[in-house]
Amino acid sequence: MPYELHPEIPDGGQINNRRFRAIAKLADDLELPFVPPTKFRPTRRAHQAVLLMDHIDPANTRLLMDRLFEAIWVKELDIESPQVLSELIADSEIPTDLLQRVVLSDELKPAISVSVNKALEWGITGTPSWVIDNKLMVPGLQEDDFFDRVITKLAAHRAETREP
Repeated sequence: MPYELHPEIPDGGQINNRRFRAIAKLADDLELPFVPPTKFRPTRRAHQAVLLMDHIDPANTRLLMDRLFEAIWVKELDIESPQVLSELIADSEIPTDLLQRVVLSDELKPAISVSVNKALEWGITGTPSWVIDNKLMVPGLQEDDFFDRVITKLAAHRAETREP
């Protein structure tokens, strides 16, 4: 769900000096491209583009998310730029003029606020955060075996509570 992690980042972005060593190592281990951004950019418009895609062309929402991640962490594109967002959705069912109108006027900004408030109710204050089975919130990047154990325990608990 949309979560504007740093709404305080000004338009145009701010300089980043972090190198993201843990993420860089993980990306290297997985043989994925990763370029630490030299600038942090706002994400409000990108989140609105995702919400628009999810409403109009939901089959392509995941593709847009993948493209946004690549735009940030590989190509270092300005994901707040209406032109960049238009290029990322060019092959979708969303008309460019609609995307431009929505992101330039912040039409879906209230929906992002609702999403952030829902996350805060869960105790989520950062990303990634995982809500499993609407019962458990797990913060941060975790190993696969951790999630395997959690899901196994939740499934066992569910089976116990369903037995007469």
